[in-house]
Amino acid sequence: MNHTSEANIESNISRSSFLKGTAGFLSAFGLSSAIEQIAFGRSLLGEEMPDYDEDPYDIVLPSKVKSVIFINMAGGMSHVDTLDPRSELSPFSTVGSSIKGVQIGEPFRKTAAQMKHVSLIRSTWSEDGDHGFAQKLLNTGYRMTESAGFPDIPSWGCTVAYGKKKDFKGPYFPSVVTMGQRGGLIGRHGFLPVKFSAFHVGNLDQPVNNIRPSGGNISNERLVRREQFLDMLNDDFEKRSAAKSVAVWRHMFDSALEFMNSEQLVTFDITKESATTRRRYGDTWAGKAMLMAKRLAAAEVPVIQITIGGWDTHNNNRGKIADIMKDADPAIAALIEDLAGSGLLDQTMFFLSSEFGRTPDVGDRDGRDHFPRVWTSILGGGPIARGGVFGESDKKAQKPANGEGHHLRNVIATLYKGAGLDPEATLTTGSGRPFPLSPRNAKVIESMLT
Repeated sequence: MNHTSEANIESNISRSSFLKGTAGFLSAFGLSSAIEQIAFGRSLLGEEMPDYDEDPYDIVLPSKVKSVIFINMAGGMSHVDTLDPRSELSPFSTVGSSIKGVQIGEPFRKTAAQMKHVSLIRSTWSEDGDHGFAQKLLNTGYRMTESAGFPDIPSWGCTVAYGKKKDFKGPYFPSVVTMGQRGGLIGRHGFLPVKFSAFHVGNLDQPVNNIRPSGGNISNERLVRREQFLDMLNDDFEKRSAAKSVAVWRHMFDSALEFMNSEQLVTFDITKESATTRRRYGDTWAGKAMLMAKRLAAAEVPVIQITIGGWDTHNNNRGKIADIMKDADPAIAALIEDLAGSGLLDQTMFFLSSEFGRTPDVGDRDGRDHFPRVWTSILGGGPIARGGVFGESDKKAQKPANGEGHHLRNVIATLYKGAGLDPEATLTTGSGRPFPLSPRNAKVIESMLT
């Protein structure tokens, strides 16, 4: 190849194509999938990240909380069939909970016995009855209209992880882990550094894949030589290009190497739990996910999100709820019981919510439509009061009683404060705009904090 051709190639090569090519090269290491999971691997190739090495903002508050477990009941969970039951409106019976005088829908029968450890917010509400809009609010604390100027908005989970780990200098281990659905803004780091993007566990039986090369047994010496060869390629490219993404990719690659050699990988191995414990959670997807969440919280992973879909019950409402909760109920109950019994609940916040509720009165129809005017969330752990009920719906479960309720943005702001982040603090977006952690009209539910 002549020098003119080489110059043309150098002038035309894009950082995106280089990085994608490097990803292909890394597949020989068996690391490409691990890196993709670290960064969700789609929008990040070639992406220039803001420099957060010196954070000028103080967003952290004193807190004992190390972790937050978030169970996202995606699709719109019917409140009158579950956490705010109405026997005259629901085909399900009610059961007494461990909170004196508080009834819970029969689908949460086992969880009802653990309610004394957490609190109910029976007056959660918003204006958004669209799944996409409502899930954005649930995962960021911002309505779509409030975040119109922030196209790179992070999920609150990644923001919490950033607050907990922004000064951490040790080897990489995920600070956000997601299980279940991961669409929309679930686990998205936005303008925050790439290391705060979620690591997604797709297969709970094999949660960490591609730790060793797929081509067979390769010696450590050979892996080191390959790593050195990649460094040489990056050095050469960096000399010929001003692309900052080379540094981003190098950081991702180094993180993958640290991850594959981490002593904490055993955290993902739920078979280390006793057979008795695994039976209590259930040999189901939900059971394994909740057990994984407990182990990750014990390892002080800042944010663990489990998304359980199927709640869009426009038809076959009773059957769908019964099917979801036959696995989810014992698993959630076991998780709360173990967090409380081990003392982990003191340093672990627990949050369960849907993006909205369901129409409470549908007559003879076995289906419910979107209903954001009121629904019930669970918040507990850390400094959150235990065994409380905050707000209530009216007699028909159609709106907060007495016209008072807790907007979902307020619930997220309360979660921020409980987890040790100042909801009124400000970060800077990738475009240099100031970004308040919570909208200026958000109000912390101070009565929930002890």
